[in-house]
Amino acid sequence: MVELRCYQRDLLHQTEQALEIPNARVMMQLPTGGGKTHIAAALLSGQLKDGRKAAWLTHRRELAGQTEGMLRDAGVSATSRIQWIPNTVAPAISNGTVVLMAQTVSRRTAGTNVWNYVYDSNDILIIDEAHHATADGWARAIDQWPGPVLGMTATPWRLSQKEGFDHLFDRLVCGPQVAALQADGWLCRARVLSPPEGERILGGQVTLTGDYSEPGIELANEDSEVWTAGALRFWQNHGEDRQTLVYAVSVRHARNLTGVFNDYGMPAGVLLGDTPGAERDDLIERFKDGRLKVLVNVAVATEGFDLPDAACVVLTRPTMSLSLYLQMVGRGLRPKPDGGDCVVLDMAGNSFRHGLPEEDREWSLRPRGASPVGESPVVHCPVCEAVSPAASHYCGNCGEPFGETCSRCGAWRARARWSRKTACGDAHELVCDLCHYDAHIQAQLPVTEELEELAMLADDDGLSPQRDPFIKNLLEEELRRAGDAEKQSELRDSIGKRELEIQSVDGMWQQFEQHLLAIPFEQRPDSEPVKAIMFVQWMEGQKAELNKWREELANLESQPIDVQLIYDSARERLLRLFDAEARDAGLFPQKRRRTRRREMLPQAPVQEPSSTVSNEPGEWMTFVQLEEWSRAKLTGRTSIRPDRLRDPDGQEISVGNWINLLLETAEWLIRQGLLTKDMCPVKVGRMDKRYLIHLSPTHPTGREFGVDKQLSNGSRIELQWDPRNTVRRCVELVNKFGQEPAQFHVLLS
Repeated sequence: MVELRCYQRDLLHQTEQALEIPNARVMMQLPTGGGKTHIAAALLSGQLKDGRKAAWLTHRRELAGQTEGMLRDAGVSATSRIQWIPNTVAPAISNGTVVLMAQTVSRRTAGTNVWNYVYDSNDILIIDEAHHATADGWARAIDQWPGPVLGMTATPWRLSQKEGFDHLFDRLVCGPQVAALQADGWLCRARVLSPPEGERILGGQVTLTGDYSEPGIELANEDSEVWTAGALRFWQNHGEDRQTLVYAVSVRHARNLTGVFNDYGMPAGVLLGDTPGAERDDLIERFKDGRLKVLVNVAVATEGFDLPDAACVVLTRPTMSLSLYLQMVGRGLRPKPDGGDCVVLDMAGNSFRHGLPEEDREWSLRPRGASPVGESPVVHCPVCEAVSPAASHYCGNCGEPFGETCSRCGAWRARARWSRKTACGDAHELVCDLCHYDAHIQAQLPVTEELEELAMLADDDGLSPQRDPFIKNLLEEELRRAGDAEKQSELRDSIGKRELEIQSVDGMWQQFEQHLLAIPFEQRPDSEPVKAIMFVQWMEGQKAELNKWREELANLESQPIDVQLIYDSARERLLRLFDAEARDAGLFPQKRRRTRRREMLPQAPVQEPSSTVSNEPGEWMTFVQLEEWSRAKLTGRTSIRPDRLRDPDGQEISVGNWINLLLETAEWLIRQGLLTKDMCPVKVGRMDKRYLIHLSPTHPTGREFGVDKQLSNGSRIELQWDPRNTVRRCVELVNKFGQEPAQFHVLLS
């Protein structure tokens, strides 16, 4: 009998409760390597009494015997050696489990309900790898089963964006995320590395299934050695000293890869779906004892198959399926005897489509809808070739910085955001394209002394809110006049919409059906094969139109811009607007300027902070004092930052920036037991259901945005605030959970 881990016992308890409902249909989710089979075995061990029976559906022959052995080890009577003759009732064992092939069940249930003769409402059906359960035969078996059904999967996710699992299952019970299992030592860490974009294996055309086909991948890479010799070279650089599991595209590709490794002198074997049992056992045994260094497989070691541990996983198979990606990577995440990690060599760029294995994912029975189009979920390190989360400031492998901090507002920006800094020099910091974006960077306008002085004037205390309409909008207007911006905007919208449509095969098929209704009847297809051919041709036309739009946009964007004309026109308008609007608003600072023009400007009254707080950083302030001081001194863009936070016990915590001040305040409350997960969500200000604090703030340029982070207690907290509002959030948090804000002190720098 296997002793269940703490999280397995908890998930077992949740599952048992969910199955108590008559005719329950429950899906249980747990990451690969988390022990779903052990939980199901414990469930059956407790339920198979008083003549109760169970059936277990699996979709691979090699998994049937493996499942039988695991159930027997758990004390459950089980057999997979069943001869189910057509037109007979389903096999069953009293107080035991029969392990059946899903394909056989699909055939036997096609004409009649074979379960009712031997199974009743007290018996249970187990569906292994239940993300396949939407197939007709599986769905029919679930529909006909007279008792409760439990589906198990690591990834309740479908390629189809419009179909989920809610028509088969009533409830989803989820276990801990991959990151939580890694933190507790039940799974090892994954270190993902990938070659540069031009050296990755291509996916080819996406088929009607929504994924790349084997022939399509082979065709896309037939003139390249990246997927054979390139894979060997990358493995030599990063994984040569590790037991390695390789996922190939096809049987031919697997044999070619095996030959490449063997030619190099590295013992390698190939494991295929039709590999005889004795040969399969020999390969696994040699891989276990190290005589075989590399084991290449094609879709054998993806789901449930109990392979020996691998310290390196090589992905040479591109896929659009999140399920397949996580199943492949999950084979290497068993804890290592030496406490080491697993190196994932992503030759196919799958992590750039789906993110890292340990990324938190929200699972649901409902259709997932179209994936949002945006930046890659990861960032690639050009130094060590490691892959890190997109929000990373530094490479998690070698420490290479991915960006830098804007000296004007203190916000960190990815390296790509500063791509024009070399052209503009230090003055580029005036136009950081997230905090202070203007057309200056888009048009590559020169930073002249005159424009720089005007920008500095507009940025003095009290004038920051005026900078956008006087500089940003003005330059953008002039740029739009010169660059046909409206046409470019229309093209970008059309391109984005078409790209999103093409990603959804179901959506494109529905559009194709509408297209057929619009053409003359005699031109419509008279058979399904002809219809499929017409669909492919129509899709090619849609893609050709998309490429035409891209070329047109590229031509517009590459047209030369009369920079001097834009600058001169913007400067004249700027001077006129600046004089009239700023003088009327009375917002000019008290500081006198060098030029005669600036000496004549009216002065704005200076708002003095309260006498109870310090006027300068470098002194400790309570949260109450800091909030009062921030209202007087802090704006959305400031170089003043919190250095340390002192809690009520006198312990000092290094924070370094305003975001960390809010995070550390929340985490202190969590450590003190004052803020627990069951208290979230709470209402602090306006909010929605998901967040501890959430206000939907608006960027100074008018763009909506929101950045959040998961806290150690599992709740999520909104982070995208300017310094002044961040201080207010800290005070709200402390007040909400019963502490005195005056007990917290902050040292500014």
